[in-house]
Amino acid sequence: MGNIIRRDKILRLLEEDGNIGLLISDKEKTALKKFLFANKTRWTKISDLPQLVYNEFENKMRTECYITEQRMPKPPAKGPHIVFSKRDNRLSCRIDNSIHPKGIAHYRKCLAVVAYYVGICGGIVNPQFANHEYEFSDEDWILISIAARYCLLPGKLIQKVYLLTQMYESEGALSRDKSFLQNFVDNLVFQTQVPEWVVYTRLHEHSVYDDEFAHLFNKKTIEALIEEYRENEHYTDELSCEKMAL
Repeated sequence: MGNIIRRDKILRLLEEDGNIGLLISDKEKTALKKFLFANKTRWTKISDLPQLVYNEFENKMRTECYITEQRMPKPPAKGPHIVFSKRDNRLSCRIDNSIHPKGIAHYRKCLAVVAYYVGICGGIVNPQFANHEYEFSDEDWILISIAARYCLLPGKLIQKVYLLTQMYESEGALSRDKSFLQNFVDNLVFQTQVPEWVVYTRLHEHSVYDDEFAHLFNKKTIEALIEEYRENEHYTDELSCEKMAL
């Protein structure tokens, strides 16, 4: 198992806005393009797209992998409480479905789908297999999480909700007890049904890619973002400046 988080590798993905296309195989890219083309009449607004894509790939994953969603009495000490295992050539995935904080179970399900296509099916992230379980490093989970948040909150959705929040503010339809940023985040939480910290982290990540919003998102250094990941997912591996191309 790797015991370092390579700064350069995380930065390269963030500079591409966390685009999952950098982490999946050509086979999965082709499948996604075919799905979008075949179903372009099924979604009429940009906010529908992440859910449609998620549903398609989750259903495919469930045909290939036995999934159990239940409260884990002893979840992994680090990472998003997701465990992939394989016994007798049967692939399984356990997902902790604890309900606190609100939206965390849905977020973990999204992470599991991304981890399956990025890590289990193969790609840039390659977990080790030992004692019947796939072992993802801290760096693996960080890359997977960045890509998952990109899928949940693509740049166009962020921009659309930002403009709508501005419109609501000008019409006096927002809470006056909250800042514009908090109302903006509340709207994104409502759209995605994930915990508030996930939205804030995605906005901090998006600001690395999009300077236009950096002033609003409180742009952070990579080192500060790594600390944010540590706080939320309890990562402990050392940050290294070793250079490694994605």
